[in-house]
Order: sequence, then structure tokens, then C-alpha cells
Amino acid sequence: MTLGKLTGLVVAGQDTLALTWDDGHSATVAFGPVIAGRKVLETLAQPELFSQARLSDDGWSVEWPCGIDFGAPQLRRWADEQAGNSMPAAAFRGWMESHDFTLDRAAEALGLSRRTIAYYLSGEQPVPKTVMLATEGLDRRLAA
Repeated sequence: MTLGKLTGLVVAGQDTLALTWDDGHSATVAFGPVIAGRKVLETLAQPELFSQARLSDDGWSVEWPCGIDFGAPQLRRWADEQAGNSMPAAAFRGWMESHDFTLDRAAEALGLSRRTIAYYLSGEQPVPKTVMLATEGLDRRLAA
């Protein structure tokens, strides 16, 4: 699946962008979790700088005057993850139940902490696409 270009951008909060892609999909991306703990991105935590986000001329990224930019596919991934569309909490729970995994066993199998697994199960944190792909890979391995 090829993800498309961005066609619209609205600064929707001090750390949030509302984006539209050329396939008509619209979503918001909260950058607080993206910025947190990444020194190279800390300038984006300044509302006056964050509000200067602009689409690139070709629509393939969002850019800030400080030289930071994010590509359209990465932004779509974050939007899907934050909306719980990559793997909803119920689907993650179903995956665990299908393997009779406890929190500890799921954490071990995915190389994550027990706390992270609990966050995914509760819906407190969205399941990232990488974890969804890991569950699919593990399913294939266990079936072989």
C-alpha cells in the first residue's frame, strides 16, 4: 500500500496538527508523545515554533523553520496509531488470549515490558504498528 501526499494542514493545538492526505483521509497527530524524551525535537515543544508548521512544496512532508520535518507516511502511521487503528486494544487482547499469554509471557515474546503490555491492553497507550507487525510475525512463527 502506497501512502499519499499531504494536501492540508491546520495547527489544531499547541502540539497537534490536523492533516489531510490526497486519498481524502483526515486525522490529527499529537506531537507531545513524539517530542517527549527526544532532545533533538525539544524546540517543537515551544508553541510559537510549533505553530509555524507548513506543508512542503511537494506535499510529502511537514516542515518547521528550525529544520525539523516529518514525512507524510510517518505522519499517517502516527495518526493511525494514535487513533488506535493499527491494532485496537481489543484486537491486542484477542491476540494474547489466542496464545494463552499472560502479561509476562506477552512481554517476553514481544521484547517489551510488562507495563507496556498493560498499557496496550487498557488502551492507555495505542499499539504501535511495529508491535502489530511483531504479533503477526510471531503468529507465523508459531504456526510453522
